[in-house]
Amino acid sequence: MKGKPLLPFAVTAIVGILLMVALSFWAMDQRAQMDSDEEAEEEIVIDDPIVAGEELYSRSCISCHGGDLSGTSGPALNALEGHLTAEEIVNIIHTGPGTMPAFDNLSDLEADAIAQYLLSESE
Repeated sequence: MKGKPLLPFAVTAIVGILLMVALSFWAMDQRAQMDSDEEAEEEIVIDDPIVAGEELYSRSCISCHGGDLSGTSGPALNALEGHLTAEEIVNIIHTGPGTMPAFDNLSDLEADAIAQYLLSESE
């Protein structure tokens, strides 16, 4: 050891670098697994679209359209039947015309549940 005093430090540095590389690859694999788990959890199953639509409406729409669908800062939604189809309502939910924000965070299935709820509540 008298002739090569840097050898223990070099070995320690090489082992440290190899350990960092190995842990980096392990972390990337863990992240990929977490992302795939999140995608699997995002699959939504709606047994009763009207009940689910009412819940989604109360979380996303009630502040502007009112609890009784009569409208507050947004238009009334209590008489849509015969005026708009479910597909048109879904499009409105996703695009947010005028001052309405777009709810592109809702899936097509969730937006359709809201549409079914609104059409079922029409007078």
